[in-house]
Amino acid sequence: MKKIFGILLVVALVATTLPSIVFAKSPQTEFDLNGPHYNLNLLGKRDSWNDKEVSNPDRHTMFVPMDTTNWDIELKSGANGNKVVNHGNVTANVTSLPGFAIYMTQGGDDFAVVDGTAFDGDACELNLADGKYWVVVAAKAKPVENAPQIDGWAQVYNTTGALYYYLNLGTVTVSRKWVNATDLFFIDAEEASGAITGLPDPGNGNGGLGMWIFDYFDYLDTVGGYDDYAYFWQLQNNGSKLIQVRFYPMSEQ
Repeated sequence: MKKIFGILLVVALVATTLPSIVFAKSPQTEFDLNGPHYNLNLLGKRDSWNDKEVSNPDRHTMFVPMDTTNWDIELKSGANGNKVVNHGNVTANVTSLPGFAIYMTQGGDDFAVVDGTAFDGDACELNLADGKYWVVVAAKAKPVENAPQIDGWAQVYNTTGALYYYLNLGTVTVSRKWVNATDLFFIDAEEASGAITGLPDPGNGNGGLGMWIFDYFDYLDTVGGYDDYAYFWQLQNNGSKLIQVRFYPMSEQ
């Protein structure tokens, strides 16, 4: 199944100059953990914490809630409400999701932290450089009893039906070992749930992953009838002080 996430890190015991290789079970591929990548640190802070300077886009850190128990992500509703779609399961008129949102956009030559703190009244935001990426995550601080969880979500407004759709693109549980989170950035036919949403089929390219989510937003622009796109991570943190995220350039497929 596409939603099984796993990483096997092979360590060369004799030839220490050999690179570390990640074997990702979904999709079947491999890439070098020591290769070029963009690194993002999610630093968990208590709700009373306040950073004085978070506006530098060159920074590689975001300050997020260490405990998201009392945090919620507000969802939009059109004139006819919204539908949260999770692999064929539909819930109508949901007002919020538990946790904290990290919004992501894409465009340009460089990654940039647009909003680096959860504590300014707005969601965090990261802009990705152009291209597609393998993505892995790991908790690097002292492990906590309940591991952090990250869900990928796509927001699409149906202009004809005056309805917002929220599409779940997958879930990962963050552990001390690198976990493959690439699937959170791709949408397939099951996730688009065309029979329910009327959304076009994104296909099953990219090794069975589907379509890169920002390419899918562009595609929806061309077919018309859709608007107000957004992609975000729903982070549910239960005490982790450091979550690392790495983006590795994906060769064109």
